[in-house]
Amino acid sequence: MQLAAFSQHAVIQGKVCDSVSLSAVEGADVLLLAPKSHKPLLQTRTGSKGFVFKKVPEGSYGLVVLAMGFVHDTLPVWVKSGDTLRLAIALRPQENELSDVVVKAAPRPVSIRGDTLSFNAAAYALRPDAQLEDLLRQLPGVEVDKDGNITYMGKRVDKIMINGQEFFLGNTKSANSLPAEIIASIEAFSTRSNAATFSGIRENSETHTLNIKTKKGMEEAWLGSVYGSKGQDNNYAAGGTLTKLGKELMLKANLITNNINNRFTGVESKSYTPQAGLQSTTAWDVNVMKKWGDKLTANLAFNGNDEKTEVLESAGRRTFLTDSSLQENRQGHSLVADKKYPFNFRLTYNANERNQWELASSVTYNQAGNRREDTAAIQTLQHSGAGYTSSRVQTRNTDEQEGIGITNQLDWRHRFGRPGRTLQWSLRQSSQTGNSTGSLYSLLNGYAPTGALQQQTFVHQQYQQHTKGQQYGSVLTYTEPLSQLYSLLLAYNVITSVQQNDKASYDYDSLTGGFNTPTPLTSNRFQNRNTTHMVEGAFVRNERKFNYNLGLGWQYSLFNNISFLPNRHIRQHFTNLLPKASLNLLLRNGKTFSLNYFGYSTAPAIDQLQPLPDLSNPLFVKSGNPDLRQSFRHSLSLMLNTVNKKNYNGLSMGIDASFVRNQIVPSITLLPGGVQQQQFVNVNGNYQLGAAAVYSFGFAGKQGKKNRGSLQSIVSHGNDVSLINGRPNHTRSFSWAENLRLSYSLGTKLMAIVTSGNRFTLYRYSLSPQQNTRSWNHNATLYLNYELPLGITLQSSYTWLRMGTSGLLPAQSSSVLNAAIYKRLFAGGKWQLRLSGFDLLNANRNFTQSAGANYIYTRQTNQLQRMLLVSLLYNFKILHASER
Repeated sequence: MQLAAFSQHAVIQGKVCDSVSLSAVEGADVLLLAPKSHKPLLQTRTGSKGFVFKKVPEGSYGLVVLAMGFVHDTLPVWVKSGDTLRLAIALRPQENELSDVVVKAAPRPVSIRGDTLSFNAAAYALRPDAQLEDLLRQLPGVEVDKDGNITYMGKRVDKIMINGQEFFLGNTKSANSLPAEIIASIEAFSTRSNAATFSGIRENSETHTLNIKTKKGMEEAWLGSVYGSKGQDNNYAAGGTLTKLGKELMLKANLITNNINNRFTGVESKSYTPQAGLQSTTAWDVNVMKKWGDKLTANLAFNGNDEKTEVLESAGRRTFLTDSSLQENRQGHSLVADKKYPFNFRLTYNANERNQWELASSVTYNQAGNRREDTAAIQTLQHSGAGYTSSRVQTRNTDEQEGIGITNQLDWRHRFGRPGRTLQWSLRQSSQTGNSTGSLYSLLNGYAPTGALQQQTFVHQQYQQHTKGQQYGSVLTYTEPLSQLYSLLLAYNVITSVQQNDKASYDYDSLTGGFNTPTPLTSNRFQNRNTTHMVEGAFVRNERKFNYNLGLGWQYSLFNNISFLPNRHIRQHFTNLLPKASLNLLLRNGKTFSLNYFGYSTAPAIDQLQPLPDLSNPLFVKSGNPDLRQSFRHSLSLMLNTVNKKNYNGLSMGIDASFVRNQIVPSITLLPGGVQQQQFVNVNGNYQLGAAAVYSFGFAGKQGKKNRGSLQSIVSHGNDVSLINGRPNHTRSFSWAENLRLSYSLGTKLMAIVTSGNRFTLYRYSLSPQQNTRSWNHNATLYLNYELPLGITLQSSYTWLRMGTSGLLPAQSSSVLNAAIYKRLFAGGKWQLRLSGFDLLNANRNFTQSAGANYIYTRQTNQLQRMLLVSLLYNFKILHASER
């Protein structure tokens, strides 16, 4: 220590280094705390030359040093006026990220630990009644679609955990309504199976997991809300949610019922995309996790969804031929009732330190009914401008379905005395049964250019269809440690599946007035039996900063497709090599890099195999192909994550590529009068290339606190091969998109979120280059939350969409304005009176358009119009007694 004179105050200077590498630690937070105070008197961050505090009053202090990836340090210091105190501080690297900070420093929006990105919820602006979904929509790289499905960096999120415990089985969307106030941070990482976690061997994964870490004091809490809503006419909404957090018991229950297309479920819908038709919904979900000590854990999830939707649509399709084109105009009306009741259960038993048992079961019951009526006319248009009506069609179809599916899996996992040596055995079973009945009515008239009736096709029949399937499989996996860093993995997998589809159709008999005449064309018994054996080996390096997995599998598959009416037996066998490789690097300065490559095969589904025509739309007849081969996909992905330790700005970049051999695609044959026939075939040459980058940053606030933004760039290129009239058609596509997201808060009064996106697409078709298209699409959304006097809060969202011209399709624009105003009532503000307005401009026409290889398509449907809704809500929160 060295002293020097400096006015009437003291100076504290210091350098912070890594205790292992002795390199300078930049971007560390240094806080000077007065005695018995948790609020910093002075605060700064280290640079390459360390840090300095000037004009420090004489006295004793606590000097706190916080750095990502290091154990924080607290030093007692005492300074005298005129002194300069010089310090050298060595920080010890830590395995785990700092979880609790007892000083009020600006929150770090993002940090990296290994292959895990952690997003700090406190760094993002959230309204008081925000849910998990609101937070996810602000995180860089995270997307939530209109149905509540979550993706991260373009890959599906298939698992959501709370404090490291998997909670939501089978339906991650159940987590979207979790209250955001309980969340401290959200971790994102590649999904790891329970088997991989047990063995410690990393595995390839094409999906992601989100782990929600709760705030201190929320580990044991009850939270919930109930609401009732009434709109004009007969519009209504009601429901409630209950959440119980805890180390031994967690519970999440949610109930909604409404006839307003789910526009309000306790909060206004975050989806600004209109839904087709008028929908009424009753849905519930219950998720439970219960632990009995360290040995036994049970997870249960039960969901129910009952939807009824009525759709009125007007559609147009322009199909381009060599010397002419076909214009189809269609009017349709459908009523759909859909019920689904999935139940999932998992029991994990840790018998001792070396043995673990796990049983996972699921049962899903579904019931659906569909009634649809359509009228359509097709005009044949010559390039010269002349044209005529070539066909008219009228259809009335009904379909009633009922089915149940059951799956079971039993796993035994064993650790031997030598660390890293494990044996795992898995048994799997599943079965599905389904029954459907329906009727088809269609009248197709074909006309000559003179207008004379040239051809008439009439279908009036009823059908019964029965499907069933069984699947059995077993996997045996062994891992052997070769050294402290290297391991060997060996696995054998066998699986057998049998699927059967029996359909019997009967034509209407006008003499008897009944359906008693068998129809051979649409009657068939079909069975598909597949057996696959796979042997796999992998060489693995396990180390935190540098690990990789190199593996190769050999797979033998035997397919038996049996068609009984007519009698035909197709036997196929395939042999494949299944390579895989993964690499994970933890680089310096908060950077991580990962690479994944693997190949896998996919067998065709039974509806793609069964040679049975679908006559529900006489203008578009589909049938399966029993000669289909399995497809094989090569997939490669790379990911780079980095966080700037000075300002906590983050950059994530990813590259994905896939190539498919024997891709299953439709082959379309165009017939006179506008009738199209489709059959599935195998083709080669399909590939996809994509790259994405997300840059997250802070702005307009001290250290970016609660003012965050992200800029996302996406580029993709692909080649899709299909067949039109027996000729291969190559569709080459290119797209480029830029998406900007900004969230801003001004104290607790104002919060604003702005999103903006621009997307350019280009399509080129080998068979019809005259139909090549390019278009620009734009979208922007502004969300505002403003607290008025007297405890009144105003919320509003405005969304603008513009679809640019695409070939012959003109540009289209639409806008949606939603708003809500509410006031909290009574002591504690637990009650809330809310007025919500939806589509206040009444400007959305629910119009969509698209273009394909040889067609353009437009569609407009009915929708819920402008609506006002009055709601009364009650919220409650009960914390653990020691944390109140």
